[in-house]
Amino acid sequence: MTLWRIRTAVEDRPGQLAGVVDAMAAEGGNIVGLAIHADTAGVVDEFIVDVPGDHRPLLREVAQRSVTDSVVAVPAQPREVGDDVTRALLLTARLRTGPNRLPEALRELLLADEARWSNLTRPAPEFPEEPETTLLVPVGPLRGVRLRRADRPFTWTESARADALVRSVLPPAGPAPTSGSLVTGSGAELFVWQVGAGDAERLQRLHRRCSSETTRRRYFTALRELTPRMLAVFCDPEQGLTLAARPAEGGEPIALAHLMYTPDPGVGEIAFLVEDSCQGMGVGTALARALTAIAADWGLAEVRAETVAGNEAMQRIMRRMGAAIRSPRRGTVQVRLPVAGSVPSRRPGRLMSLLTQAGAPGQPST
Repeated sequence: MTLWRIRTAVEDRPGQLAGVVDAMAAEGGNIVGLAIHADTAGVVDEFIVDVPGDHRPLLREVAQRSVTDSVVAVPAQPREVGDDVTRALLLTARLRTGPNRLPEALRELLLADEARWSNLTRPAPEFPEEPETTLLVPVGPLRGVRLRRADRPFTWTESARADALVRSVLPPAGPAPTSGSLVTGSGAELFVWQVGAGDAERLQRLHRRCSSETTRRRYFTALRELTPRMLAVFCDPEQGLTLAARPAEGGEPIALAHLMYTPDPGVGEIAFLVEDSCQGMGVGTALARALTAIAADWGLAEVRAETVAGNEAMQRIMRRMGAAIRSPRRGTVQVRLPVAGSVPSRRPGRLMSLLTQAGAPGQPST
């Protein structure tokens, strides 16, 4: 019997994982480890499998059930079989007494071949391999750790894990703020807060002021008023987070932004609604960046958005942030944005570069 680490991209719909497991079982494979990753290809399942004899027939069976018709398989060691969460917590504890050993800890966390400190101001890569086999993990505005792993590309989930380990050894910055002052790219200042039950009527008025086309782009149907169930979801922290934005000087909310949990591991869903008269002023972009920072604080690997094919403004915002946009299917477009690496800085307090001090919790509002 030989241990193999096998990685394959599967279609994100019911029964696909079961098909891969059945294929492995039919070839005598015994699954001793499983991790689910988010990546460019979609859902990537990584197995550690004890395979009797020749592993190639098993790989052929698995490849037939893969989105890409291919799999990546590398030999695994018995020490790699274990709980990833436990290993990450032990590495965090070790770093408390030796934070300078961060490259070593990241190499162990991601089973990389090599890890070393890197100067972020250098434009040229320090490893000659393909970009997919290297991962740059920022630690501060000028410094980071560059990892190399020749046999398997790094996934978005692994990038999020590395980011979380880095933050575990930085001085505490507190949770991501969900209220405060937010400045758009055009220089307009907004006040942003997490909505609650007391905001229900103001949210209804916002929707009544929006055109049917604006609400159709957000909800896939023209909507003049939120249902009680929708309001309950927006105000339920178990479902996620909803932010409202208004001009800094006061007045009615002009936009909503949502970051909601999904059943997919490490994946959040975002959506926006901006009043017609305020569109094109950078409000959506500012809210998207704030939500991405919060998603990083939650430890998410990616955020997704689904919108109607004609919503060019939403696609333009996400494309500027580095999102992958799939071709339209049945009139809708799915947008996928990796979270790790999209926040400007890994310094303590990095989120406050998006939500400024004025109006933040414990600070006076402007």
